[in-house]
Amino acid sequence: MTASMAFYADAGTTVRLNEYGTKSPPILTLDGRDHTLSVSSFGRVPVADQLAFAHALATAAADYVKALETYTAARTDGDQKPDGQP
Repeated sequence: MTASMAFYADAGTTVRLNEYGTKSPPILTLDGRDHTLSVSSFGRVPVADQLAFAHALATAAADYVKALETYTAARTDGDQKPDGQP
């Protein structure tokens, strides 16, 4: 199965982690004004696969932060608004 989705974060977006101890895998949730994205895995997925995915997600998130910081630092005019915005 293949799925594709875009999630555009803004100042109102929240990120939260729901933990269930040792009973169920955690759920990472991103909540926007009119949309939600939940990231989890089925309990039947091997734990090693769940951990590999979580590590890949953490690495990608850290890389995203670095890229966003680079993008922001390159805006030499001090304008932090999106391109093309007044």
